[in-house]
Amino acid sequence: MALLRSALFAAIILVVVVPCLAQTGTPEDIFTISVAAPTSAKDVQVRYFFTGEFGGRGSSEAVPVEGNKLLIKTGVEGKSAKTFKAIAYAPGCQLVTISVDDLTAANHQGEFHCVTLATVQLHGRIDPLRLGQNKKKLQVEALYVCRWAMPFFGIQEGSTSPLELGRASVLSDGTFTLELPDFTADPTWPNISKEAELMFYLRDPAAGGVRVAPLITGSHSGNLQVSTGYSEVVFEIPEM
Repeated sequence: MALLRSALFAAIILVVVVPCLAQTGTPEDIFTISVAAPTSAKDVQVRYFFTGEFGGRGSSEAVPVEGNKLLIKTGVEGKSAKTFKAIAYAPGCQLVTISVDDLTAANHQGEFHCVTLATVQLHGRIDPLRLGQNKKKLQVEALYVCRWAMPFFGIQEGSTSPLELGRASVLSDGTFTLELPDFTADPTWPNISKEAELMFYLRDPAAGGVRVAPLITGSHSGNLQVSTGYSEVVFEIPEM
């Protein structure tokens, strides 16, 4: 299990779906996502995949620019992309999917309008003896593991980096409460986004918010399946 979580931790650091090459191209080789106020473009997380003569490329890199927009480079070595698909998320909002089958016949633009998503609470517990002396300062971070991204992007292998959902402080008795999006109320559920899990990490704000340990449940993957609600979850800290 420790080895499995180590592999998952490495997947978080890698933000690409598949290795990304240096991208160059003309101004037409840029896909623009316009973000509607009051959401800020810098708060929108994206995971995307595009294809062309060069094959397929994917990443989570997007540049916020003036006008509350995100710019995504889609040109590779002077060659333009033909298809483009993206998943976008901002805290408190429904998931947004963008799909363009032929960029040569469509404008290179998409939109992100935040539609508020309901929330559910997750009550968690960690053995306080495993937290050490800094337990009063620790936080739990929740991440959304988007397992449905690969079928949506139309590829068979790979993974995307998880989406950041939020954090909660750990109390002295090892308990915490997270306010999580109710993804089962999202319009993409269950036809598209049902295959998703929640991943958790312990962070130390006093050390710059660095992740100090993964938190695992008793499931096979160590993660928690996205659900309509959650009873109290007991988390373990694996031997590192």
